[in-house]
Amino acid sequence: TDAPPPQTTDDMAQSPVPASAETGGGEGAPTPAAAAEEAAAESEQPARKKRPPQTVSEKIAEGVAIKDRGNALFKEGNHKKAITTYSRVFAYTNGLNVDQGLSQYQGALGIAPPTGEEQEQIQALQISCWSNMSMCHLKLKQPRKVVENCNKILAVKDDHVKAIFNLGKAYVQMNDLDKAKKNLTDAARMSPNDVAINKELAKLPALLQKQKKKEGDMWKSAFKQM
Repeated sequence: TDAPPPQTTDDMAQSPVPASAETGGGEGAPTPAAAAEEAAAESEQPARKKRPPQTVSEKIAEGVAIKDRGNALFKEGNHKKAITTYSRVFAYTNGLNVDQGLSQYQGALGIAPPTGEEQEQIQALQISCWSNMSMCHLKLKQPRKVVENCNKILAVKDDHVKAIFNLGKAYVQMNDLDKAKKNLTDAARMSPNDVAINKELAKLPALLQKQKKKEGDMWKSAFKQM
């Protein structure tokens, strides 16, 4: 028999159409199930990490944002976590200040050194964090940590009244009343109308009297045992 004539365009139009073509995707287009699986896989991929701060201004801004989070924790009464948060600020600010002797390396790294205004911002930010950490340590009855942080402040700003005041309160907690009196008196002289300072200073005479009596009782007890 003769071979059948070749298919015409009309014959091809009547041929079965692949399912993928019917959906409009053409040959090789993913099925709905495959598309859903691909979308799920993409959603499981870790989010792209945020670029860490590079410039001085970016690091200062990040430090301020972290300090604000520490302030919120302090207001909530979460003093331990506030201290941890404040301490993170120094990861961004240490080495930026010319006074800390590390800015010489910034040029080699292609980072512009801080301007005079930025240096002031860095110092103010660090002092604020040391001061806030001191207040947290006072709340936690950790006076030696208070002394440590206040001395850091006074090393760069020796007339910082709040640091001197907090030193006085720390020495009261340590029962070193002579040092407490000196610092509280200095703070009151520098800020004579500060109610909190004057209130703390007014407590000292009674504390000194109590300490004197305790020492006298100890001596009496010692003599009796001789």
